[in-house]
Amino acid sequence: MSRLCAGTALVLGVLTVAPDARERAKHVVANTMQEACDRMAGSPYDQNRNLAYAPVGLEDIAPDAVSACTLAFEASGNPRFAFQLGRALNRTDAADQAMAAYETAAKADYAAAKVNLGMLLGRIGDSDREFEMYRQAALAGNVLASYNLGVAYRDGIGTGRDGAQAMHWFETAALAGDSTAAFNIGAMYDEGELVAEDNQMAIAWYDLAAKRGNADAMINLGLMYEAGEGIRPNREAAAELYAQAAAEGDTFGALKLQEMQQAGVRLPDEHPAPEVATSGGLDMLVLQPDDIQLPSGLIEI
Repeated sequence: MSRLCAGTALVLGVLTVAPDARERAKHVVANTMQEACDRMAGSPYDQNRNLAYAPVGLEDIAPDAVSACTLAFEASGNPRFAFQLGRALNRTDAADQAMAAYETAAKADYAAAKVNLGMLLGRIGDSDREFEMYRQAALAGNVLASYNLGVAYRDGIGTGRDGAQAMHWFETAALAGDSTAAFNIGAMYDEGELVAEDNQMAIAWYDLAAKRGNADAMINLGLMYEAGEGIRPNREAAAELYAQAAAEGDTFGALKLQEMQQAGVRLPDEHPAPEVATSGGLDMLVLQPDDIQLPSGLIEI
């Protein structure tokens, strides 16, 4: 009997401790899910992401991120996890649920969520709210929002076309390190539609974007060197830029490089031509007069 009583007391003791243990277990699970969400769905363009983990591109988000980010947000209410949940849902083509997650984070004034919410609003035709989301996020300092706002002003998305405003927001993004924004500035000066044409400024911005690894800028700068547009003609410099673009996987650059090599242009020994795959008909591509790369569109983060 004494052994039985002792056993009963032990069980009751366990039951007394169990609620605290359950709370501790819930806390551990919540922390684990938050870390998993940050690890699997943190955006490279979110200045408020958890810097303990490497950022993840949209195409690399694992399906498991949906459950991790759901639990992370439910446990904490942190809008970062709602934003990352939206990214994970977007990756699984659950656009309606992704929009709801972005809305939740946007209502908590999470800038990165406003960028992606703006993209989804644009897809359903609400360009006015799309523009407003970009505007708010850009004013909060989000670099990709500044870029998208530049596109909105350039193309008239939810607002009138305004070259000065487009230039301002592209410059804001470019000065923060965005190469696509720098390319777009070069393209605006190159085309001379919304701002006065200025080949020297176009060359300068294309050069900056190219040095940051932007293949479109490499192509356009190469075309200017090849044609002597605003700069002394230099076919070798053009070929080298086409080679750099080809090394980035740009098919147009690979074709232009091939054309120039066939015409006898050779790259310097220290900059050999990259290996370019020709299977699938690279030789079948035909250049058209307007094959110059156009300015890039909106970016989702």
